[in-house]
Amino acid sequence: MNVALISRSTLYKQPGGDTVQVERTADGLRALGHEVHIVLAGQPLPKSVKIIHGFNLGRPADLLPYFKSFKGKKVLSTIFVDYSLADKERAPLAYALLGGHGMEWLKSIARGLNGSDRFPELRYVLSGQRRSMEALLGLSDRIITSSMSEFERIGSWSKHNRKSLRDKHQLVPLGIAEAFIETPLRSEARSGLLMVGRLEYLKNQKTIIEWATQRNWPLTVVGDANVNQHAYFAACKEAAGPTVTFLPYTDTEEIIRLMDEHKCLVIPSLFETYSLVGWEAAARGMVVVANKAADMSETLEPVAELVPIEDESDFIEAVEEAMKGQKKSQVSLENFTWDAIVSRIVSAYR
Repeated sequence: MNVALISRSTLYKQPGGDTVQVERTADGLRALGHEVHIVLAGQPLPKSVKIIHGFNLGRPADLLPYFKSFKGKKVLSTIFVDYSLADKERAPLAYALLGGHGMEWLKSIARGLNGSDRFPELRYVLSGQRRSMEALLGLSDRIITSSMSEFERIGSWSKHNRKSLRDKHQLVPLGIAEAFIETPLRSEARSGLLMVGRLEYLKNQKTIIEWATQRNWPLTVVGDANVNQHAYFAACKEAAGPTVTFLPYTDTEEIIRLMDEHKCLVIPSLFETYSLVGWEAAARGMVVVANKAADMSETLEPVAELVPIEDESDFIEAVEEAMKGQKKSQVSLENFTWDAIVSRIVSAYR
């Protein structure tokens, strides 16, 4: 097969979970002998492509030009993030006026105006976010979600017939890179907390930074600022006491080293579609404590202690127990390697 994986133009300028997903999918397909092209929004499709695989239903302005013009098979990995909880906090008036879909429409235009991303086509500006997402779902031959709760969320607002969505749907979780599974663990004693991810309202790192400062928890925070949320990054730094260390986004080898040094990974996000980093940390033998929020309640349940972060005392208790080494039982990771996951993606292409 000759496949184009299509994603946002900032996939490498602002790396995130979707960057890992796209690159690991490409690596796995190539290992099986398929020809793969990673196409960033705005770049032309190679003429030899037979299948296009787009990533991120919430960025329809990036994908619709390709899905409307391409005549071959079209596959969509939704990675559908709900930013409403963060938007209500950072821009309550705008959210009250525009709602969730309207806020995403506004952010798409704002990113184009401030130069942090491509300006969307006029058709998207006039159609709006929700209608554009509906069009993208309708043009897709196969819809891949990483959890059933993600699929149910899409069905709850989409006007498409639920049966037609189910007929197109395939459940494919994310995979764990073999480096996280195969590399021997450190023998030295672990200590402290670790957070990994881009610093932004939705990831909610500031809450843990404040608690770590109040309780003298040793905490390492790994990630760069969201280019459009520098105020949040500054607030995180301001809230940090002497036990909190900030490190920039780094490579897999360094992340593994940090995971092997720390006892507990904390995931305080208000929303995550999958949170692959939680599985990676569990593969390294870490205790994982995460906010009990969609869709993490489903995707992280086998490997994490899930506690609603709004229950401050319960979440703090879970973190402090984790630092004592109260580890959740491990699951078999054989079915969660990227090799196993990519084989399921290939079946979705057929």
